[in-house]
Amino acid sequence: MDKRKTGIALLITLMSIATIMSIMAVSFSYLDKARKSATVTSAVTQANILYGSTKEILKRFFPKKADNNLKLKMIYSMPLMISEEQTGFAITLTCQPLMLGVPINWLDEEKTASVPAKSSLAKEVFTHIVDYYQIEDPNGLEEMILEAITGKILQNSEKTERLKKQKGIISKKQFKKILINYAFRYDDIKVLTIPWEKYFSFVAVDSKLLIDGAYPSTEFVSAAFEIPLEMVQESWIMGETTLASFLNENSIVATLDKKVYAKKSLNAMSCEQNFLYGEKRYGFSFNYIEGRSSNFEFNGQE
Repeated sequence: MDKRKTGIALLITLMSIATIMSIMAVSFSYLDKARKSATVTSAVTQANILYGSTKEILKRFFPKKADNNLKLKMIYSMPLMISEEQTGFAITLTCQPLMLGVPINWLDEEKTASVPAKSSLAKEVFTHIVDYYQIEDPNGLEEMILEAITGKILQNSEKTERLKKQKGIISKKQFKKILINYAFRYDDIKVLTIPWEKYFSFVAVDSKLLIDGAYPSTEFVSAAFEIPLEMVQESWIMGETTLASFLNENSIVATLDKKVYAKKSLNAMSCEQNFLYGEKRYGFSFNYIEGRSSNFEFNGQE
């Protein structure tokens, strides 16, 4: 990139930072009003106020279906921090790519009936993990995962309906509980050391959901395209180019299904927001995908 383009990119980045931080500052006024209107304002209430404000910020900052690659690089590379001395508030927003792996809910063939390639990819990645990390009872683990995804009990290859409040695996915390149950049931504690979040995305799925075309993880690329992990680590940098370009530049013959992979970076991220109120620090997390926010979780005092 020449100096002129570098300067333009830097200017856009600085303007973007200034814009998002100025909008975030508005949150302070809402929190200050909440603090003054009640003797005790709960941290949960504060978190919900900030969450609502941040959702609107992201909608304005990352327009739906727009190419926001430069701004994505900025928000992924550094946390956004702002503080206000008069009210004592301080906010830190950190975001990472959300669709950096295959959605784990694609393991259920019913959820991918219109695009069977999605389920096939999910199963290939799961098989890679089983072999690479030498999981003791892969069938037992897969059965537990599918039970959580489908809301059905699998018994002797027959499905029995079971009432559940929620179907699907939509958070890392939910998936970790499955791993803990598996580890104790099958005496396979090493399953807890596997970086599952580098291979799978934990989100609700619909027919439009795709894997990020510029931010898949090195582990996922290695598993999905059967490339040695060391080779991918040496030549793949998330966000620097697209997955299609990486495969072409490394003479790797592979067809990227447009119903599975996006052509470019997606406006899809997993965010954590911490805020200081008084002398205590609290946090919450959520997902943002193309104008929609979901999976709000209040993490409590840190």
